[in-house]
Amino acid sequence: MHGDLQATNKKSSLESSIQAMKFGLDKTTKKRIEASPGLHANCPCCEKELIAKCGNIKIRHWAHKKVQGCDSWWEPETEWHRKWKNKFPSEWQEIIKLSKTGEKHIADLYNPKMDLVIEFQN
Repeated sequence: MHGDLQATNKKSSLESSIQAMKFGLDKTTKKRIEASPGLHANCPCCEKELIAKCGNIKIRHWAHKKVQGCDSWWEPETEWHRKWKNKFPSEWQEIIKLSKTGEKHIADLYNPKMDLVIEFQN
């Protein structure tokens, strides 16, 4: 059983090293777009190239072309997580916010009228 736990932890560690996002920035217009086959985008946080992941198993998302994480606070996003975010306006989802130290972070939700950041945890 201990071996199974270690294998599970290794898998979680690998999955958490890949940052998946709902929105990327269109390379031409710089507008936020959702992943779709054939589209090209950059990361709204670090501005590096993203790849549209549009298979049949996982929800559509953007991932960095080179495995990296540009947001140190980022955590893996599940379908549960995405469903909760989708209950709010897309303009509130995945908004870049600066920490007190000036570091960029991608907030799950940001309500600009209330100056409120919401992070979903499951």
